[in-house]
Amino acid sequence: MIDVLVRDAGLAPAQASAHTLRHTFARNYLSEYPGDVVELATLLGHTSLDTTRIYSQPTVEQLAVRVEGLRQNAYED
Repeated sequence: MIDVLVRDAGLAPAQASAHTLRHTFARNYLSEYPGDVVELATLLGHTSLDTTRIYSQPTVEQLAVRVEGLRQNAYED
C-alpha cells in the first residue's frame, strides 16, 4: 500500500518508503515527546528498547543547533 501511495505521489521509493515514513514518525514523536522511548516502542511494536533507542540518537543538524546555542564564555552571566 505504501509503495502505491509513494508512486502515485510521484516520489522515488528511496524518498518515501515504508521504512523512511516509519523512521520519520519515530523521530517526530520523540521530538514532540522527548524521552518517551517506552511509549514509542509500544507504538512501533518493538519488543526491545535497544531497537527503539536508535531513533533517539540526535542528528548532525540537531547537534549543530545545540552547539550554536551554547554560551561562548562560561564565565559570563
